[in-house]
Amino acid sequence: MIHSRCSTSTDEPVDLPEFSLSPPALSAEPSTSSPSKKSIGSRVERPTECLVCGRSAHGYHYNVASCNGCKTFFRRMCLSGRSFSCKLDRDCFDLTKRKTPAKCRACRLQRCLSVGMDPGAMEVDEKAASSSTYKSLLKRSKVKEEDQDDCQIIALVSNNSKKPWELVKSLENKLQNTIDMLVYLESKVEKFRKSSYNPDWNEMDGLEFLLKTESRIGFADRYGPMKECPIRSDQKKLPPPPHPSSAKFGGPKHNPDRKQWMYFNLFTTVEYAKTFMFFHRLDSRDKFILTKHITLSCMNLHLSYISVARKSEVLTNPDGTSFPSRTQAHYTSKTMSVAPLIRYQIQYIEYTLLKAICLCNPAVPDLSHHAQEILSKEREKYADALFDYCLRTRNDGPSHFAQLMQIFDVLERQQKLQKDLHLLYILPTLAHAPKCLVIRVIEDIMES
Repeated sequence: MIHSRCSTSTDEPVDLPEFSLSPPALSAEPSTSSPSKKSIGSRVERPTECLVCGRSAHGYHYNVASCNGCKTFFRRMCLSGRSFSCKLDRDCFDLTKRKTPAKCRACRLQRCLSVGMDPGAMEVDEKAASSSTYKSLLKRSKVKEEDQDDCQIIALVSNNSKKPWELVKSLENKLQNTIDMLVYLESKVEKFRKSSYNPDWNEMDGLEFLLKTESRIGFADRYGPMKECPIRSDQKKLPPPPHPSSAKFGGPKHNPDRKQWMYFNLFTTVEYAKTFMFFHRLDSRDKFILTKHITLSCMNLHLSYISVARKSEVLTNPDGTSFPSRTQAHYTSKTMSVAPLIRYQIQYIEYTLLKAICLCNPAVPDLSHHAQEILSKEREKYADALFDYCLRTRNDGPSHFAQLMQIFDVLERQQKLQKDLHLLYILPTLAHAPKCLVIRVIEDIMES
């Protein structure tokens, strides 16, 4: 999902519709519609951060890692029968704008709902269950769960339910909604890359700092497009980089008018990941581990597709500069994912779905069981959407789908090669570089 909405009343929708489509495909994981069926014991690691307020978490409450204070608040609000509105700017729980949340019950409840707290997970008596607020939130939760669990559609076909063609139409609509949302997101991402927003990497204190702040994709509208884009031909030729053996080499100084594209492309990919609602259901440790592993692969897929769309093997930046040249030693490591995209004649929608699948990688080492469960379900949704799209648009749908999934092997090899080259040639020189020249975001992601 892209960004949650904040409402002034508990009767309004909380979120934009989540990407939803999940007939069983990559995973044989059973569907769980109630908290009693979820394996709490599988969460072998205690969560460290409350997803609502950012303080220390005490466990999983109503299916969300949270502290006892937010657990008690959510239960009290659900059973109170009252509704509240924000008297400020509906950003009282935006921790990027304030160190501690403001005392606003409307925004706090909104935050509880947006991170996934489920009123259906409560144990309530008959009197408490009659609360109008509880009924409203429970109904909303059930509607959302039905949208996320399309396996129910298959069961409906067999008995006295909707006609099969109506169910097929419903599933097709959900598949199309998923595609439309990803296409829209990708357009926003590319607009962000082409914007004049160019923060100094010294302001971004590494990957962990980026993950603690809200997504900046919307900054593209605030800053507008880059000036002189593409740049003049007489400016395209960049000075050759110093030899890696030079002890003074630490990378270029930040130039507010010219982007350091390796940094900005990785930065953009992290911002892309932060637009998905499921990403914010992960604790801070899992977010760091996941982005450290998948950012380079997602970035390579993005840049390679842009190259293929331009019918070129050369990777070209939005300002018109190209990299790398065929004579450079790292040419293969930068371009090896271009060839399979050309060979399989990948389409734009296939690329957007493939990128989402690449993001949702439950096989990343050291992830908690909770994160693996979330990522498995999300990957299954996008894989099902891609498979359905291949069936509808390709004569060789199943085999084409299999070919597209093989691209992940190339992306993994490419990522490993790039990290090895960075370790061998770049990292030794950075030990002697001034601190202001070391780009922490790159170093965090490149670290094996």
